[in-house]
Amino acid sequence: MAYRLEAKEYMLNAYPSLKSRYSADDGNTEVYYLKYATAQICSFTDEPKTITF
Repeated sequence: MAYRLEAKEYMLNAYPSLKSRYSADDGNTEVYYLKYATAQICSFTDEPKTITF
């Protein structure tokens, strides 16, 4: 499987606070791209919310 170093660098540049713990080439960082996903957020006090993106 090929890993894109550019995607990891982009993520770390977008969230600079993570740079103290991770680097793009440390083998400990993954970046995922989700397409056509659905998430459901459940709470004890509110009705479930469904988000599709």
